[in-house]
Amino acid sequence: MADRTEDAAVRLTEYADLHGCSCKVGQSDLDDLLGEAGLTQSRDELLFGVGEDAAARKLTDDLALVSTVDFFTPIIDDPYDFGRVAACNAASDAFATGASDNLDCLVVLGLPQELTDVAPSVLAGIADAIDGMGGAVAGGHTIISPWPFAGGAVSATAPPDTLLTSQGASAGDRLYLTKPLGTQSAMGALRVSDDEFADVVADAAGRPINQIGDEALAWMTTPNRAAAIAGRDLATAATDITGFGLVGQAEVLADNSGVAVELTRLPVIAGTEGLSALFGYGLEDGASAETSGGLLLSVPAARSADLESRLDDAGVFYRQVGRVTDGSGVSLDEPTIEPISR
Repeated sequence: MADRTEDAAVRLTEYADLHGCSCKVGQSDLDDLLGEAGLTQSRDELLFGVGEDAAARKLTDDLALVSTVDFFTPIIDDPYDFGRVAACNAASDAFATGASDNLDCLVVLGLPQELTDVAPSVLAGIADAIDGMGGAVAGGHTIISPWPFAGGAVSATAPPDTLLTSQGASAGDRLYLTKPLGTQSAMGALRVSDDEFADVVADAAGRPINQIGDEALAWMTTPNRAAAIAGRDLATAATDITGFGLVGQAEVLADNSGVAVELTRLPVIAGTEGLSALFGYGLEDGASAETSGGLLLSVPAARSADLESRLDDAGVFYRQVGRVTDGSGVSLDEPTIEPISR
């Protein structure tokens, strides 16, 4: 691991105006962009691609290659932790498809000239996280950039018939979420440096801000690999919860599957509901941007007990957060908000 002593005074978040997955292009803007570029059609060479969390190519009858790329601006100041979060977030797109074997990462890193000294710590965080997922850093690309960013191009493999997309949900399925929400609110509170406003933030949270931040970091650095393996051959559709928020990602699943989604429960990191109300992030509406969030798994009702048993055995957090119905769109009407603390 890199020596982090000289990194202590660095506040990476001060070098970007948008943080973590909140730097993503908005959902409607992205749809417009893909349409204008003529990238909305499926390709015969791919099992799936544009519009999904990752792309997949069938190599043999027993092997498919899944590839994806994801990077973002700092959501946390510590360079090593920034690398860990970035790696988990990038790998999550592959795990959302069910691909969990032969994981490789080509690092994508950009830093301002004055921050190049923290590069070893960011890279160490990425490498340690990828190693913890049973993968390997295989190379990458580094540039000088006004805003810092980190992530990677990730590849993984799986049998073609086990892969998941956002297109297979059916009416009657149950929806499971494998991490609580609230990372945007937690990290936003940590960035508050004004002493007077810090008191307001602390009152809104109702518990120590550092504790909320530590819990959010622990969730963001928890890989979705075990959740992906648990959902294998049980889930009908999946996506991971990132910059579009729970409702936004549920809308992708609903649109791609030609169904409606009813969300009834929002598990949130304890204290982040009050923070979101203060900051206006929309957590209570399922709209807050999440960074390295959990998987949203659609599972037939008859198999939900099997999924819960597998998740329990793997030590994976989960909550049933809604169901799939006939129709279209996403509804969220006075959901149960459940505070979660580790």
